[in-house]
Amino acid sequence: MFLRYAYQKVNGKQVLFLYKTTKFEFAKENTSTSIPDSIKTLEEEAISYIQKKKLPTSFDSIYILVDGNIVKTISREQFQIEERKLYKNHKEDAYIKVLIQEKEKTKESNLLTYLVGVLFTNCTFPMHKEALKALTILYRTYALENLQKKGYIPANNSFAIYRDPLFYKFTYLDSFYKIYNLLREVVLETQGLYLLSNGKPVKPYIHLVSSGYTNTNGKDTYLVCRESLWDMKAENYFQKFFFSYQELQQKLHLEEEKIRIKLLNSTTYQIGKKQFSPKVLSYLLNLPSQNFTCIEEKEGITFLCRGVGDNLGLSMFGANYLAEQGLTYSQILSYYFQNILLYHL
Repeated sequence: MFLRYAYQKVNGKQVLFLYKTTKFEFAKENTSTSIPDSIKTLEEEAISYIQKKKLPTSFDSIYILVDGNIVKTISREQFQIEERKLYKNHKEDAYIKVLIQEKEKTKESNLLTYLVGVLFTNCTFPMHKEALKALTILYRTYALENLQKKGYIPANNSFAIYRDPLFYKFTYLDSFYKIYNLLREVVLETQGLYLLSNGKPVKPYIHLVSSGYTNTNGKDTYLVCRESLWDMKAENYFQKFFFSYQELQQKLHLEEEKIRIKLLNSTTYQIGKKQFSPKVLSYLLNLPSQNFTCIEEKEGITFLCRGVGDNLGLSMFGANYLAEQGLTYSQILSYYFQNILLYHL
């Protein structure tokens, strides 16, 4: 039996250290907790230990130490064969089949590859590992819900876009493998975890930068108005966009040439004779946020936008900031959502 384990970098590669002691092994022979007869080699014992502890398998080698001395090394290539044995009886992400539907094509993959692709597509880098874990759990929850209800996951939906991870090999020329390995570690270290609120899956409400506070939508009870003032430090927190009256007339399909804008209430703008919600207006004008202030000028209207996204749920910038302050992925999720519980497959 191994007393403890540790992950360390050796010559730039990730190594899993497993520690044993002969003194403990000798004493253990006279107890009922001895190693089962079915485990005869150090390799098999290592696999059994990793399986029992549910350790991440994102390592390049295993070093087995007895009384401080390395007695056995197992390379990644050797372990790759055994990895199937490790997971064959468990609902691990790498072995959950996924059908990804994109337009009229359906592609078969697995949940591990899907989640890595979604993180690659929807996240900004660099990003703290704990923030990525929080995002992974939200995306996994949505994927599992789709698989249960539809039997497949749409590659493009209102919450996330999926592209094959290899798509980004040329986007991130120098850092692709570093990011890919990080995302794979993140998925493996959270594998099986999903998020429920009152017994129902939590939707992955995620935005890039909040306006300083997150909002509720009046429908999903786990969404909460939460202070996220650190988002104001983001480079793209504040942006301004100018549209001439002619541009507004074309984009909003207005008949009149002399356009006036008026805020009727917190949810309705009147521009000319038409009324628009902030959501519709931001969509038609391709604004980065629904949180904006309008300033009428001589030649047109300036929109002062705060934040990026719909301001619901988890802020990526905010989550990254909280992770840098030492919060774990579960604490980050608990901050941006309420009445939630983590479950394991």
